[in-house]
Amino acid sequence: MRHFLLNTCFCSLLLLLVLNGTIQAQGQSTKTQGQPASDSTKTAFNFKQAPWYARSVPFSIYTGAGKTSDRVAQNIEIGKTFDVIDLGIAFGRNSLRPDTTLFLEARVTMDVANYGIFANEMAIGAGRVFDSKGSLMLELTYNIFAQISPKVGFGITTGYYDFSNDSFDSSKTFYGFILRYGLQRTDSGGIVGLARGGRRVRARHVHR
Repeated sequence: MRHFLLNTCFCSLLLLLVLNGTIQAQGQSTKTQGQPASDSTKTAFNFKQAPWYARSVPFSIYTGAGKTSDRVAQNIEIGKTFDVIDLGIAFGRNSLRPDTTLFLEARVTMDVANYGIFANEMAIGAGRVFDSKGSLMLELTYNIFAQISPKVGFGITTGYYDFSNDSFDSSKTFYGFILRYGLQRTDSGGIVGLARGGRRVRARHVHR
């Protein structure tokens, strides 16, 4: 488990490089003349062009018995947005106790559906809890939020954490609030203001 986090980050970077090269190669072989890009979903998987975002869970609480200080979790995530997908690194804590266990996690979030100012996301993640055993942490989360301004979304989140190491395993269900800061998406899930080659496009239906 000692090198799990390094292996996770390495695999994520390798995946980004492979996807970037593959999509750029396909774009060069399928060019069409006189047909401008009409949707940001056609944007190449370009790490430099992709905009930054931040997502935070300022408060979430686990279900079940226990003191409040042992059931509250918080985290903050930063990364880059590739159309309907957010790729980021999350850092947080699993309780409010002074000896709380911190964690670091690689997280992939996909925009599943949009309706007006509302959006639904699904996220999966894997990382490490910095306890004495170096526990493995896996995540499956669902977010529903409203785009309350061009770059700010606020809503609710619910999901599951699975923890395991050589001597024990446990699963926790949580509910909480979520904040997201980043470029808004169209109703099709694409990012407003981005198109192939970095040209800006307009969308008829966007989160406002």
